[in-house]
Amino acid sequence: MNGLDFRALVGLTLRSPMAAGREVLAADLPMAARWASAVLVVSLAAILAWVTAAMLPAAPEGEPSPFAWFGRQPLLLAGFQLVALTVTAGLMSGVGRLFGGEGRFEDALILTVWLEAILLLVQALQIVLMPFSSDLAAMLGIAAAGMFFYLTVQFTKLLHGFRSGWKVLLVMLATMLALGFVLSFIAAAFGLMPEVQP
Repeated sequence: MNGLDFRALVGLTLRSPMAAGREVLAADLPMAARWASAVLVVSLAAILAWVTAAMLPAAPEGEPSPFAWFGRQPLLLAGFQLVALTVTAGLMSGVGRLFGGEGRFEDALILTVWLEAILLLVQALQIVLMPFSSDLAAMLGIAAAGMFFYLTVQFTKLLHGFRSGWKVLLVMLATMLALGFVLSFIAAAFGLMPEVQP
């Protein structure tokens, strides 16, 4: 993008996320290409999740794991992740505009796609490390969670022209809590919450 190859853009993202985000936005991809990129990254994410699930030890008989089952359904997982990516982009643009930002959904979408691409690289490294050191792979997962929050804050600042990263982080956490509450309410209404044994 603007003369930067993929590897250079990854390096720039790690050094200066906002500068990398500017390069991503400067590419000015058409909307169809942005959606195609979204489908590509969620498809790759689903494949990596399937590989990860296949590498995990089987659950003891009588103790089925819904998460393991979900990880072995790449098409279903890809669809779920596409919805999650779209919702994330919608919240990044919509909530930011409520606080005076001027970011557009289409720009939030491509920034979210690039964020997912960076996390895919971390996930791929986790898969490589799992056979050798599950502890190191787990630590990398924690680092990936921190990277998600950091990059999301930086990209949101860029998208809306905000200055305070801490305010963006607080609003982001509040939005996640509110979304979690709504999803829990919906899950309970449809009987999807796990039963608590006395």
